[in-house]
Amino acid sequence: MEHDEATAPISLTKQEVAILRLIAAGQSTNKIAESLGLKPPTIMWYRKRLHSKFRVHNMAELVHRAGELHLID
Repeated sequence: MEHDEATAPISLTKQEVAILRLIAAGQSTNKIAESLGLKPPTIMWYRKRLHSKFRVHNMAELVHRAGELHLID
């Protein structure tokens, strides 16, 4: 049985999951960077990577899709 792209599992690193949860909690890029000891450009890179992995175009779609997949509360 083949996986449809929309239903194929999304593989995330622990760092990506942590950032995704902070995004879902409404944290800004600067706050996420500060709380994880990273620089804001690094967080922006992770955001773009998450958009690509989830095949979405904005944060609302990202959070919605992550919720559908039970990756966030």
